[in-house]
Formats: sequence, C-alpha cells, structure tokens
Amino acid sequence: MRVMLMSFPTRTHIYSLAPVGWALRAAGHEVRYVGQRNPSEIDPFLQTGLESAWVGGDFDIAKHRQYGDDGESGASGQVNDPFKLAESRPERLTDEYVRAAYETTAGMIRYVNSDEFLSEALRYARRWQPDLIVWDPLIYAGAMVAEVVGAAQMRMLYAADQNARVHFEYEKLKERRPEVAWPDPLAEWMAEWLGRHGCAFHEELRFGSASICPSPSCVRFPLDVNYLPVRFVPVNRPLPMPDWALEAPTRPRVLLTLGVSNRQVHGVEQASVSELLAGLGRLDVEVIATFNKDQLASVRNVPDNVRAEAFVPMNEVLASCSAIVHQGGGATVGNAVVNGVPQLIVPGTIWSERASAVAQEKRGYGLFIDLEDITAERVRDKVARLVEEPSFRENARQVQAEMLATRTLGDLVPELEAAAARRRQRSAATI
Repeated sequence: MRVMLMSFPTRTHIYSLAPVGWALRAAGHEVRYVGQRNPSEIDPFLQTGLESAWVGGDFDIAKHRQYGDDGESGASGQVNDPFKLAESRPERLTDEYVRAAYETTAGMIRYVNSDEFLSEALRYARRWQPDLIVWDPLIYAGAMVAEVVGAAQMRMLYAADQNARVHFEYEKLKERRPEVAWPDPLAEWMAEWLGRHGCAFHEELRFGSASICPSPSCVRFPLDVNYLPVRFVPVNRPLPMPDWALEAPTRPRVLLTLGVSNRQVHGVEQASVSELLAGLGRLDVEVIATFNKDQLASVRNVPDNVRAEAFVPMNEVLASCSAIVHQGGGATVGNAVVNGVPQLIVPGTIWSERASAVAQEKRGYGLFIDLEDITAERVRDKVARLVEEPSFRENARQVQAEMLATRTLGDLVPELEAAAARRRQRSAATI
C-alpha cells in the first residue's frame, strides 16, 4: 500500500514519524513524507532515508515564531503567550484560561494548515492515491485530506496528547456552563473545508481513527481516545560517537538538554541556562550540556565540571548517565525511559510538558521544577536526590522494562494494513 506521512516540518516532528515509516517500508509498503518545505530543515527529512515531496510552499519558521502577535490566536486573551498552553494546575485552569487555550490551539492548527497547504496536499493525494495517511498532531491536513480521497488515517503522537487534553477540558467547561453558546472553532473550520469537497466533519477526524502512542503509560492521559501504545524508538540527529562517550565515567554523568524546539521554533529558551549550570556546577558530577554558543552567551562562567556540546548522540550518551535534566519534550522523555535514566524536568509551556513531569514524579522516577521556581539550589538538591537515592533508578528501570515489553511498530503494521483495507472497502461500497 501507499502511505503518506504528514509532519510539521521541524526535526523533532520529522523524527517522530520516521519509525512508523521504517516499519511500514520494511513490510514492503511505499512510504513518503508529504508536506511543506522548511528550507532550514531539509536534512532531517533526508536523514530518515524516506522519500519526501513538498507541497503548499515553504513554511516560514521566523513568521511562526511571531504567531499570535497579530491577534490571530485565542480570542479571550487569557493565554498571555500563544505557546503557554501546558498549564495543568487545577487552580489555574479557570474558565477563561480553558476557553483561551482551546481557541488558541484551534487558531494555531488553522494557521499551520493553511488553505494553500490543504489545497496542494489534496491535489497531491488525488494524484498519488495513498491508502493510509499517518499525521502529526499539528497537521490536521492529514485527517482532512484522507477523508476526501477515501484513505485510512491515524495520528502518530510524539508526546502526551495535548490536543485531546485541551479539547476535553473545554468539553467539561461547556458542561459546567450550559447557558453559554460555546463555539467549536476547530470543528467549524474543518467542516467548512470538508464541505467544499463534498464531505462532512465527524469526530473521528479530531484525533484520528486511532492515535499511535509511544509515551510511557504513566504519561498517557486517561481520555476517551483510541490510543495504540507502542514502544518508543529513539531517533536522534546522526552524529559520530565521541571517544569520551565510550569511556565509563569516573563520577556520575548527568545530561543537560533543553531540546531543539525552542531553538528552532521560538528562538529563545524558557528555562534559565545560568541557574541550571550553576546548580549542576555545585555537584560532584560530570555534566554533558547540549548547548550551543547562543545558549551560553548569557552565562558568565561555565562550571569546570560541564562539557558543552551543541549536539550529542542522545540515546547512546544516556546509556552511561545517572540522570538527565531537560525541558519535558516527548522525544527526550522517551530517550530517557528506554535507557532507564531518572529525570529532572523543568517543564516548558508549549505542549504537555508539565502534565508529563507531574506524572513521572508521581511514578517515582523523576522530579520537576516549574520555570518560575528555578534556582541553582533547587536544581542542585533535586539532581542530588536523583543520583543518590536508589528508588529513582529502581523505578526508572521498572518503567524501562514496561516500555520494552510494549509492542513494536513492526507488530502494529498488520493493524495499519487492516485499517487501510477496511477503508478501501467502505469507499468501494459508496461508489
């Protein structure tokens, strides 16, 4: 069968879809990324070894960084920054916040899936005739195009399901306030576009016929969504293995990373690099910090126990680490879990980072510090606990074992094939 992978065109998102593409191609299927071209992120597509086709023009990351400045995001204005959507503290989930978060999410999705992109993606799909479209949680074009051309469609998650969490919070708000006429801007937008092509919106299009989920079970939200748990597959930027990484550390090794999403999409870091380095500098540990020159520009003194590298082969380096400090991105969580490494999370605000951090602390293999609470002392104390208290390593190893016992994407391929076959049968029956 023919499979389209539709990804938001940045490295983390591209890599998150690659494993399902590899599993399908290994089973003999034709697999192709189809989406917008990001001129600064061509290499990640090529590094996957999968074919790519560009439709809908170039995606302007610089403009994306400024999204919301012109009032296109949430209408109520209660989310001060359109990317601060990860709030999970019940006392902060006010009616105003929930409505703003949902409207902002819907506006961001519509912005990313422009009319030009949708039209070009549909034109391509009509020519190529895919049997299955696997789509990124931001690229709703995957579900919408699949509906028009009669293909099966599923989401591939890269972190805990933020879109679903925001949606269900909004649904609870509507139940609490039945006297208000609540709009559904996401469904209305999808219905309008689908209607132009002779199709109708239905709820399966909101989260896919199923959602392939590589997150640890404790991070998965208990929501009414058809999740298909699979084993996380580490996909990191291809890099040569440095000699130092092959040597056993003489003291506990701690990896410090803030990922690449803030570097690429937002252009700034949310967490204080200075406080993180100062806290780790007070410990008798070896620190590997994946920071580039721009991230270190504001740091007066890099501690002697810190080795700064712009990028490292994360999965391989984690094998020798006693702890990791990071921003809570889904790929970093997954890399740490498959290596059984305790985690200190300083959760970002753009997706599901805080809820994931809370879940991992509750499960006993991680700790977290909110952005507004970062101090060198808190960083030092929490990393010291992760390294010195055996329970964190023991629980991390338990979660690692659970992940490694989860079915692989190769195991999932027959289910994907069956979904495509069922969709073909339905489409044939309506002709």
